[in-house]
Amino acid sequence: MPHLSLEYTQNLVDYDAPQALRILGQVMFDSGLFGEADIKSRAYRLDDHLVGTGDTGTAFLHVQVSLLCGRTDAQKQALGARIAAALKSTLPAVNGPVQLTVDVRDMNRDCYAKEVLPG
Repeated sequence: MPHLSLEYTQNLVDYDAPQALRILGQVMFDSGLFGEADIKSRAYRLDDHLVGTGDTGTAFLHVQVSLLCGRTDAQKQALGARIAAALKSTLPAVNGPVQLTVDVRDMNRDCYAKEVLPG
């Protein structure tokens, strides 16, 4: 735990998602809230997207962080702010508007299962 999901629109042509995941994972680790081996990250390129009811020219990046409940609102707000700043730093040169959003959410600890299998 935690899980970090990065979504980015296809019109961010030169977006380096693997590098972005490394940067965002480091921010997560540097927060002191998680062990390095606990952070799981993935990226999804969105080939079909809209902003509003028909604008496909606006690009966006969205990060969702799901973590087990138990952290304070202040910790989650600080983490979200750090991720937002790091997310901005991952942007390539763009032609047009880009929206950046971050959502840090709690998962119910009682409903989460994890097992680490030996390799």
